[in-house]
Amino acid sequence: MSPPRDPDALSATLEELLCTIRLRFYLHRPGDYRRDRNRLLYAVTWPATWLDERGLTCAPKYYHRLIEERLQAIAAHGNPATYGAYFPAYLLKCLQDWFDRYGDELYGELKHIRNALDQLLSSALLCRACPEPRPPTRPARLHPPPPRTPPRRPQGPRDRSTHPFLIVTAPIK
Repeated sequence: MSPPRDPDALSATLEELLCTIRLRFYLHRPGDYRRDRNRLLYAVTWPATWLDERGLTCAPKYYHRLIEERLQAIAAHGNPATYGAYFPAYLLKCLQDWFDRYGDELYGELKHIRNALDQLLSSALLCRACPEPRPPTRPARLHPPPPRTPPRRPQGPRDRSTHPFLIVTAPIK
């Protein structure tokens, strides 16, 4: 079972990664960044899918560092300018190749007992930060409610002259 995830930390990590990509590879091409943003988001979240399929979890900071190292390697050794509109596919391919080559090492590292303890401690801290449960708004009933009685009908003779569907006719003489 994976520890509870903080959606704010995850979205902040993704936004930081996208900002890093924008500043590093799309600095002078803001229109291209807006065009490629969804595909870049897919490329940046692909490793999370890889980790999830193998039952691995990592802290958002660790995930950020993992992707950031790949981005640094692409900037240092790759030539992203030649790919132009295909940069998101290039980034995805670089990430997939790295995970194919070093995925077993990463798997062993993340399955290590130290990381399990770190995850346990971080989930405990996350649970401690959660607000206290509120009491129910209505007290629970100890006994079932009493049975309902049918509504009482008025007693006495009915006045048929006021009935809406009754036509009163005078006797014929």
